[in-house]
Amino acid sequence: MTSEIILFGVGAMGQRIARLASGRGHRIRAAIDMDPAKRGVPLGRLAGLADPLAGPAITSDVEQALRGAPATVLHATASFLRDVAGEIEICLTHGHDVISIAEEMSCPQAASASIATRLEATAKRHDARVMGTGVNPGFAMDILVLALTVPCGRVDHIHATRTNDLSDFGPTVLHSQGVGLTPEGFEKALQAGKVVGHVGFGQSIALIARHLGWSVDSVNETREPIISSVARETPHLRIVPGEVAGCRHCASAHVGGREVLRLEHPQQIRPEAEGQETSDHIRITGDQTIDMRITPEIAGGAGTAAAAVNALAYLGHAPAGLVHLTDLPLTSPRMTTTSPRGAMR
Repeated sequence: MTSEIILFGVGAMGQRIARLASGRGHRIRAAIDMDPAKRGVPLGRLAGLADPLAGPAITSDVEQALRGAPATVLHATASFLRDVAGEIEICLTHGHDVISIAEEMSCPQAASASIATRLEATAKRHDARVMGTGVNPGFAMDILVLALTVPCGRVDHIHATRTNDLSDFGPTVLHSQGVGLTPEGFEKALQAGKVVGHVGFGQSIALIARHLGWSVDSVNETREPIISSVARETPHLRIVPGEVAGCRHCASAHVGGREVLRLEHPQQIRPEAEGQETSDHIRITGDQTIDMRITPEIAGGAGTAAAAVNALAYLGHAPAGLVHLTDLPLTSPRMTTTSPRGAMR
């Protein structure tokens, strides 16, 4: 089943989404981006579609782009709820469903209960649905974890570690992880709020706790620099031995004073330079032990675009309001008559 969609945000991730959605046969009705350099550029040219003139021209006129019959907005502009809530709300007031890849939208209550309540009320008032999705949060450290608990009679502790490579990301993401700083500079940037580590631990913890019926007492987080002993280089920067290659961000959740969940996310550039392979590792202990490792890591960029486009087939079946991934069946890709040769039809 194909959908009519509106893109809100046509940066690197929005362009990935555009290519995948277009290839699946979805009609992209409008594309919104606030960057003046993109205004008026055909989506096909910007996103590298087969036809450079395909699709709408990029516009910054939000009201104009949102006019018309209800569609689904694929939203990809920022990470934090406070930065995206206004954009999402205006889409909902026009009656459009919204699928956002903003990390904090995967469980917005964990970021702000008041904003989440407002979005839910707006969505219900306009008979629309809104959800957040992605690879992390949205799969690797929450939905995949929960899938592995299905054969468990009892879950005592969950330990999930995602070791990934930041090399494909641009300066904004790299700076948010402290890449290129000295250890002293990292600590200063951390104290100033310029190094944030992973965005989404609160959401993953909330999704897991909500699904397993846990009442979490407390959450502890730590952020430490990953200091390189070798030179490393990406298309955007080069670091020398002694400089920071990334951030090791960890979070632990407790129930009744006992740790029940530990999430670790060492993010760095070129981990292979020091013999480190990327991976997703989940270990669940309880009445039995489940230990799963995926190597290399689940691809973040491609995976997040797929998660957003896959959700098009599922969101419309949910009731109006705020929808969580745990409210839906697994949002796997649905095969269509345009599927690759050999795929099930």
